[in-house]
Amino acid sequence: SSLRSPPPQALNLCVRAAMGLLSKARIKNVDFYRKIPRDMSEGTIPGSVISLCAAVLIALLLVSEVKNYVQPIFQTKVVVDRSVDGELMRINFNVSFPALSCEFASVDVGDAMGLNRYNLTKTVFKRPIDSNFNPTGPILWDRGGAREPAHADDEAHAAATAVVEEHAAAIEASPEGEHPDPAIALDASNFEDVKKSSTVLLVNFYAPWCPWSRRLEPVWEAAAIQVHKKYPAHLANRVVIAKVDCTVHEIVCRNNHIQGYPSIRIFTKGSDVIDHGRHHDHASYHGDRTVEAITKFADTMLPEKLAVEAAQAPVAVKAPVGDAVKKVNGPGCSITGFVLVKKVPGHLWVTATSASHSFHAESMNMSHTVHHFFFGQQLSPQRRRYLEKFHAGEKAGDWHDKLAGDSVVSQESNTTHEHYLQTVLTTIKPSGSPAGFNVYEYTQHSHQYKTSSELPRAKFQFSPSPVQIAVTEERAKFYHFITTLMAIIGGGYSGMGIA
Repeated sequence: SSLRSPPPQALNLCVRAAMGLLSKARIKNVDFYRKIPRDMSEGTIPGSVISLCAAVLIALLLVSEVKNYVQPIFQTKVVVDRSVDGELMRINFNVSFPALSCEFASVDVGDAMGLNRYNLTKTVFKRPIDSNFNPTGPILWDRGGAREPAHADDEAHAAATAVVEEHAAAIEASPEGEHPDPAIALDASNFEDVKKSSTVLLVNFYAPWCPWSRRLEPVWEAAAIQVHKKYPAHLANRVVIAKVDCTVHEIVCRNNHIQGYPSIRIFTKGSDVIDHGRHHDHASYHGDRTVEAITKFADTMLPEKLAVEAAQAPVAVKAPVGDAVKKVNGPGCSITGFVLVKKVPGHLWVTATSASHSFHAESMNMSHTVHHFFFGQQLSPQRRRYLEKFHAGEKAGDWHDKLAGDSVVSQESNTTHEHYLQTVLTTIKPSGSPAGFNVYEYTQHSHQYKTSSELPRAKFQFSPSPVQIAVTEERAKFYHFITTLMAIIGGGYSGMGIA
């Protein structure tokens, strides 16, 4: 009998099964990661140790790579300074001098191109302080409108000299007669007594070597003769004209915070202190240095009608006010402000300056504390963080404001303090930011020396660098990060597998 052929449905199932087996076999042929059957392999102790080491190594490398991906990378290059010709650099400062009065403190700047500016006032603010850096008065802003006192011309000076000589001749001719007293010479033994006994006391603190003091001497004596003639010694309320030689009675001048000669102080009821709120000022006469001006000022302080006999009660005297009176708030001064300078080597100096006073270099003390001294604009907290990240791992210090917090003390008289600053412009471009920002950093070297040819001062010498540091903050690309992760895992697995 003949064999029967299989039905078509069964044939189709067989064909599909064969094709399925054939396709799986082909796919398996391209398997790059063939596996050994589990029953043909076994675990070993050395293999387990190697596997654990491989896992730890791969984990450490992964952590390190993730950390490097998260942290930015700073690309740095040094280029020639891109500043344009004539570009200005801003210097910001706040320096306290506990022994330099705001009355005479001056900020001077100059550069290597010969540009010098003296006693800057428009962008400089001063605040009186005591020897412990505590404020003793309000912030002072001198807009440059202060008028220097006028001095007696040659004719007035000769007339004053003649008055003094005639007075001396009259006393010599008639010693027992009644003559008005000349300026009363004060010293440590009688200074306080004369202060307490005088309703108004004008004291000229002078130095014989000072040319301004010598020019004022006959004028002061002639004014004293006229004032004492109007206010004789028997009156209970009177104006007294006196003088102190600061080269002989140094302690008296030091106790009254005298730094320039001549200095004329005004004492009312035994004190030159003017109270206003929390502050105390010392009244100083800054009017014209002529006989007429001084006698007129004495009249305004105590009009003649208020002068009474010794038996009558004293009258109240108002605190000295007016254009001729200048307040001296304390022995020290805190100087704050900024100046604009060209980007060439230059200097900023702080010293004592006056067009009508002289200074004794041996008695000047330029000790100071720097609260801040930096170039350019003040950094915002965000920009400061970028700068700190850029300098991470370097020597600690604020290179933007290197002098902040530094204090220097004069160990000897007539000592000048000098700070030499070398500045470098750094441009930092944060990641993702369309533009960068500039910051000036500097190194500083300080020293002090005894000078004989000039008044002691605080010198801040600066020298801008001709190069600029360009810093770009970059982050690793994501594809580079993924590629490195795969290399770590594959390389670690394969390497340990070979071992």
